Amino acid sequence: MAVATEGDLIAERYKLVRKVGSGAMGTVWQARDQLLRRDVAVKELLVRTGMTELETDEARNRAMREARIAARLHHPNVISIYDVVEYEGRPCLIMEYLPSSSLADLIAEHGVLPVGTVARIGAQIASALAAAHTAGIVHRDVKPANVLLTGDNVAKLTDFGISRADGDATLTAAGLLAGTPAYLPPEVAQGEDAIFASDVYALGAMLYAAVEGRPPFGTSDNAVALLHRIATEEVPPPEHAVPLTATLVWMLRRDPKHRPEAKEVQDALGSLAETMPAEMPAPAPVPAAPVEETAVIAETEPPDRRKMVAIALVVGAFVVAAVVVVYALNQPQPSITAGSSSSSGKPPTSATAPKGSTTTTGATTTTPSPTTTTPSTTTNAAPPPADVATQLVNAITDYYKLMPSDLTDGWNHMTADYQQNHAGGMAGYQSFWGGVASVQVTDVTATPPGTVVATITYHKKDGSTPVERTTFGMVQQDGIWKIASSSVA
Repeated sequence: MAVATEGDLIAERYKLVRKVGSGAMGTVWQARDQLLRRDVAVKELLVRTGMTELETDEARNRAMREARIAARLHHPNVISIYDVVEYEGRPCLIMEYLPSSSLADLIAEHGVLPVGTVARIGAQIASALAAAHTAGIVHRDVKPANVLLTGDNVAKLTDFGISRADGDATLTAAGLLAGTPAYLPPEVAQGEDAIFASDVYALGAMLYAAVEGRPPFGTSDNAVALLHRIATEEVPPPEHAVPLTATLVWMLRRDPKHRPEAKEVQDALGSLAETMPAEMPAPAPVPAAPVEETAVIAETEPPDRRKMVAIALVVGAFVVAAVVVVYALNQPQPSITAGSSSSSGKPPTSATAPKGSTTTTGATTTTPSPTTTTPSTTTNAAPPPADVATQLVNAITDYYKLMPSDLTDGWNHMTADYQQNHAGGMAGYQSFWGGVASVQVTDVTATPPGTVVATITYHKKDGSTPVERTTFGMVQQDGIWKIASSSVA
């Protein structure tokens, strides 16, 4: 069979302009639709020399299935497939052409990304997955290389080449694992079929890589060893994710039944993104087309670690709080601990429950040293860091003043995600505070944009007086600072 070259006309309509990508299953071209006079991407299915007739037929079936699956999705955050044609006996997918770079490119360029940027990207891809799941489609290969980013901050999910709709037979070639190892969930690494919750885990692993600079279990040339780690070990707690930590922990739970649905992830990340500044723009558009799927045993290249140092300075404000988070996440709570059996999200210890106060003493505010700036004349300018720090301190101290006498009002000072997955729902919340006579908060410090650290002293009804140094991740919703995460050193 002839190999397509620049200038070839596919199906007497699509003129190949230039090759923009290639992978295990084929080559991607930028092309020109001569009929509609628009740019498109053409994915030319690779038929290797020596393939048997059965293997060739399977490859054709795979391409046709991808076209059928993608045709069922009409979503602003999903790359559209327009048509499927044949060229020299090989199927070619005609897709939306998007001048863009991938999330993998952005991570490779910067090492680690700011939490606000990651939340915005994650919310869009979660929206795409929610639409796919509603249509009965499991993507099965969510990873940075399959997320395309435009210059106007739009993220699109591509490459449904190994996805599977409910009722479809699995067409992955014998001996190959569907998905990229670094982002596979434990159940798939153990040989089970991917389900909707598997996509949620993969999205969580991808966002983890974006804020940490590496996937949860790193990368390895030895795919078998990597799969073994994913299948048997616990996810290392993230270190730079505050205030994204709570949502990541939820998504990366080992038991699929305890993970959120894609729509819940979309809501949680969307709410967080609204409270955070756009710290880093999406990469400038470059001529690129959807990346070819990987029917693994292949892995994305690790990011440039030298650039992590520079970006780490940008997210330095999160590091102090994140160190505390690491310790807390190692406690026996239903986060990413193997074999978790709790379905209610009820915290096993007071370390993960919201805390409150009837008396507040010794509250202090620590803010960064102000820098000399020209006074702003914009009436809608954001408050300076000192004002934000004061708001954060007041939010925590005011919350504690409600406890334990006014649980209803206190409940409204937490995000929905925190209410259900850290407080254990209203029942768990009431149970925890039912054993507290009074509580005191002291030594309160704040680091904008959303971190508060405080010493909490509980006066329990049983006579005990535990003291905890707690780090809170705060987000602003409806004009109110709310608790989105907490951890105890």
